Amino acid sequence: MIDLNELEQFLVFYKNGTLSGAAAELHISQPTLTRSMQKLESDFGVSLFTRSKNKLELNDNGVLAAGQAEKLLEQARAMVELVRANDRNGHTLSIGACAPMPLLSMIRRATDLYPEIRLVSEIKSRDVLLDGLADGSYQIVILPERLEDEQMHCGTCGVEHLLFLLPASHPLAGRKGLYMEELDGENMLVFSDPALWHDLHVEKMPHSRFLTQSELFPFEDLIEASAMPSLLSDDMLQKNGIPENHVAVPILDKEASLSYYAVCRKENRKRFAGLV
Repeated sequence: MIDLNELEQFLVFYKNGTLSGAAAELHISQPTLTRSMQKLESDFGVSLFTRSKNKLELNDNGVLAAGQAEKLLEQARAMVELVRANDRNGHTLSIGACAPMPLLSMIRRATDLYPEIRLVSEIKSRDVLLDGLADGSYQIVILPERLEDEQMHCGTCGVEHLLFLLPASHPLAGRKGLYMEELDGENMLVFSDPALWHDLHVEKMPHSRFLTQSELFPFEDLIEASAMPSLLSDDMLQKNGIPENHVAVPILDKEASLSYYAVCRKENRKRFAGLV
């Protein structure tokens, strides 16, 4: 039976061209490498080398064997990674999302439903999420639009409405609703994924400057320490309440609402039925 480790050494020799160079690259002695090449040749049962004084070269059989060895070793590495990925998928749930709030909600549900599974999550752009879902890096992704794909299962996972959080002393704090352009020009704290809402901010409030924070606790500290208005979602307020001396005012622009969709591969639909 041919040893894969010996094939690795054989391939290093083929690419390096000399026993001394290959031995140095492999961090083994030259006599050890020579014995490995002799054993490999014996396993093939044919001559792989042309030997001359102080020189060892591959013959035609050896060159052919080296090309096949490279393919075989690549297949072996792919097999190992496939099996390891399958094991990770069985013990790990990887979730990618386009925005923080729907991700936080899903993590809470996943923790309750699958307490024995390790959760991994991150916020990425739409293209990265779709690539990760296709190659298995994510088991579930959260997108800001419905995905039409025959290989994927897509379900709604919530709606996020933006609102203004104003200091109680703000001149517009008594309003029942506001359009974004009414606060255009004011500096604003933002709890959101900046890429997801960037176009809306620029379009509706081109003269404002935004201090964006995507981590919950630093954002809450900023609200307490600052007199600036804030842009955040109703979902966040529902979970954490309205800070003292602040007023929540709904934003009336229709673009200030986003529906989110959870997507997984169809073969995982039953497994993640409680999430998607």
